[in-house]
Amino acid sequence: MKHTSILTIAALFQLAALHAAEVQACGHVESSPVAENVRPLLGVIRWDMYTGHPYATQKQEFGFLKPEQYQWRAPFFVRRTGNPEEPLTFNPEYSAEVYQKVMEQEIGFAASAGIDYWAFGYEAHPHVGVRSGLRDALDAYLTSPQKDRIHFCVIVNCTAVAKTKYYEPESLQHSEDEIAQDWSSNYVADIVELTKEPSYQRVLGNRPLIYLYMPEFLGEGRRQTPAPMERLEQCIRELRERLQGEGCVNPYIAGMIRDTQPEEWEPLYDKGLLDCVTLYHKRYAGKDLPYGKLWGFIKSQTLYGAFKRPDMKVIPTTMSGANGIPRYTKGGPFPVWDWTEPAPGELTAHLYGAFDYVATHPEKCEARTVIMYAWNEHSEGGFLCPTMGDPPDYQPVTHQIDELAKALKNWIPSTHSRSAVRTE
Repeated sequence: MKHTSILTIAALFQLAALHAAEVQACGHVESSPVAENVRPLLGVIRWDMYTGHPYATQKQEFGFLKPEQYQWRAPFFVRRTGNPEEPLTFNPEYSAEVYQKVMEQEIGFAASAGIDYWAFGYEAHPHVGVRSGLRDALDAYLTSPQKDRIHFCVIVNCTAVAKTKYYEPESLQHSEDEIAQDWSSNYVADIVELTKEPSYQRVLGNRPLIYLYMPEFLGEGRRQTPAPMERLEQCIRELRERLQGEGCVNPYIAGMIRDTQPEEWEPLYDKGLLDCVTLYHKRYAGKDLPYGKLWGFIKSQTLYGAFKRPDMKVIPTTMSGANGIPRYTKGGPFPVWDWTEPAPGELTAHLYGAFDYVATHPEKCEARTVIMYAWNEHSEGGFLCPTMGDPPDYQPVTHQIDELAKALKNWIPSTHSRSAVRTE
């Protein structure tokens, strides 16, 4: 017994040393909750178009929100101008310092609500002379002294690999060498460094969580043409191997795919290129659709539909809203997404539906996380970020984030009574 105890103690010291080495190489170790009554993690998507970017903010987003009936949707840091031609303004000088102050406020709102991590829509370091609105917000977060209050991970915008301009024409096609070079020296190299950040989100013990947005179109730009499988295998395997070669464990890669086109993404899952699947969002076109029925639609169409294979691992998709009317133009690229705004209590019920699914399907939802669209898709319909109040004080409108905070604090498994929770 004494000899066994000595061996056990020695083994524990060895495990502790390995643990310390992992932390030094890859950042903190995030323990994955396993108990049924431990709340699943909530990640919230950021697709950052409101940094002051001359195209993404000033032309695209303020263009969508130009009609007076949509201006209330603008983020809390936007201001009215009184000019009907350009009614909204924020950071027209595109100053990193101006947006940095906003990021500090955003971290405060999200962390205080209990959001576990932000999933940043991500493009690697821009090419010389090109700046991407997606990178600005991530850089501001990484610069913040408050970043340890909320974790982060990346949603790799796979269609943007080898992109040379902010907005490329659909016809532009990059060579295989250009795609491979940009992926390896720009994307993979940068992701390796990002996952070493102590606040990088991990699941299943110490696996860095990486979302791939439309992985089936990696390097294809806006052409929406599925990439050759050889390219996909090479690129995703390189990402795994480079991370492990840096002393980190195998990343946990979630594919944000098009569930209506299984022939495009199921081979990626079957080949082990993706650890699980999820969606950026899920909605269908129509008029006056009730938000209260949205979770049921998502569940039936994906979790009990496209993702119903018993062996298929998933991260459930949730939505803070789904009304994309400001982006709809007749004959344009956006359909009529006309869901009602969430009524009081409906966001809670929506989120609890997803949490309950994770709790009752632990093998299928092994990462024990839910992803929510979105923090700041203000024109497209999903936003937890507080909106612009009325002048002159512009007090932020926080009812969405306030309800979310209470929901995150009060969740208990569906096997327990929730009567008291829902009336608090």
